[in-house]
Amino acid sequence: MLALACVSGPVCAYAGSPVVSASDPFVQGVHSLPPLASVLAQSGKPVDKYAASVSQSPATAAAQDDPSASSTSAVDPAASSLLGTEGGNDADSAAAVADSNLWARVRQGFQLRDLSGPLVEANTRWYQQRPQYVSRMLDRARRYLYHVVQEVQKRGMPTEIALLPMVESAFNPQAYSNANAAGLWQFIPSTARLYGLKESPWYDGRRDVIAGTDAALNYLQKLFLDFGSWDLALAAYNCGEGCVARAMQHNAARGLPTNYQSLPLPAETKNYVPKLMAMKQLVEDPQAFGVDLAPIPDSPYFTKVSLDTGNIDVNTAARLAGMSTQDFLALNPAFPRKLIHAHNEVTVLVPVDKASQFQSNLEQGDWDRWEPYQVRRGESLEAVAKKFDVSAQRLAEHNVLRLYRGHFRLAQTILVPVKADDGGTSLADSRGAWEAVAHTLGTPAGTAIDRSAAPVARWHTVHRGEGLLELAHRYGATVAQIKAWNHLRSTRLRAGQRLVMYRRGAAPRNVSARTRARPAQVSHYTVRRGDTLFAIAKRFDVSLADLRAWNHLRHGELRPGQHLVVRAG
Repeated sequence: MLALACVSGPVCAYAGSPVVSASDPFVQGVHSLPPLASVLAQSGKPVDKYAASVSQSPATAAAQDDPSASSTSAVDPAASSLLGTEGGNDADSAAAVADSNLWARVRQGFQLRDLSGPLVEANTRWYQQRPQYVSRMLDRARRYLYHVVQEVQKRGMPTEIALLPMVESAFNPQAYSNANAAGLWQFIPSTARLYGLKESPWYDGRRDVIAGTDAALNYLQKLFLDFGSWDLALAAYNCGEGCVARAMQHNAARGLPTNYQSLPLPAETKNYVPKLMAMKQLVEDPQAFGVDLAPIPDSPYFTKVSLDTGNIDVNTAARLAGMSTQDFLALNPAFPRKLIHAHNEVTVLVPVDKASQFQSNLEQGDWDRWEPYQVRRGESLEAVAKKFDVSAQRLAEHNVLRLYRGHFRLAQTILVPVKADDGGTSLADSRGAWEAVAHTLGTPAGTAIDRSAAPVARWHTVHRGEGLLELAHRYGATVAQIKAWNHLRSTRLRAGQRLVMYRRGAAPRNVSARTRARPAQVSHYTVRRGDTLFAIAKRFDVSLADLRAWNHLRHGELRPGQHLVVRAG
């Protein structure tokens, strides 16, 4: 039986999937990729109608297009059902070139063949029934779309690819999935690292508009070279190369077609390209979706400004740029602590019409910089706030404050705002102090932990495959206790979920007493033909990891008539 499971974003952590290594020549050259046409030519891969027209203008490519090209291409027609150029009329193309509306350029660059079928219709209806959702998404897209389209066309890719963030994140750079995928392009950490996206307590490259777009397009180009068609490349972007490769092998071994629509892919992946087709229809016919596709100027919305003048919080940066904090964060979502740590030169984005004002205000230096400061054990938060003329709330926004009745429980390095001309304040050693601050950031910033009000506890971030039973053994607790501490209704966990874990004997007494009085209920299930572990776990509302642990299943193998233990509560 072929077991397939998937999560959103690039790319599923798929058991047994081939993993791209850092030594992959494509990954090593990730920041200096040539146009796709020359990559194809050098690699010996078949160059189809799409790739051959990369270096031409759309109008020239359309004029020279050979209708028989797709049938004589070396690419398997079944596996390249979306390749090719849409039919259109020359008058419309000429009008589009003359139009300064970015949407016209997007339409003109459409090259994927239209996909049809029930899934396309269902996903199109889903968006049509939610015009307010679509309108919000289009409004967010206005900030980023010009840059994405520019990068897509620079590489000779179909402009449908520029609509992919609509599917991945609805153009929300703060989007975060259950699978720990983040940013416009929904990278998971492992794939992000392979494509050069850095991550630290101060910066998350997956959310960086420019770096994330560059990495996503590099990855998509690599997938196109791997699979030879954009529909399969897009499927692999969603569920992973191994997922698509195994599905193709499965069909090939049975003499079945290996094109995208014929493959036994996870449900989310089967709907992935249809969702993109729905977005394409939205751009072509917005009235059918009940929305107004407001014009977007075919010119840059933002520009880059380099910061090498110290550490600045985003509220101050937004003020210097004459922007609201919300608008500044929309362009600069890669700073999770709302603090720009300019240990090295850092680039931020501001609207084109704000750049001069921002640069001028930065040079004047009339703003606070944030630096590490060593607080003493027993020192009060109020005294520290008063010393630096700042509110306790503002300190908590950028720090994890470990307090006991309003006083620091232990000596701790925190960040404080310092006037640019303040040379009389004794601050901690720079590099080691920043590392000390980073070490405390395992707890979410913006919270003050007062030990007088809570038992000794710690946060645990759930990793893929972990179950409550495993965590209960690790922390010396019961499954029921962990569920009670975290108000969990079921035993299923998701990667990236944060759970509070109390030390032995430190849990709230009322919770411990209640959970000890409720032992887990054990039931048995007899496996039937066609059952899968996933289906059984879902039926009993438990996690796969727990189900394997209870029954000592190493590889998830099942056979009809097998008896499984299932624990509830």
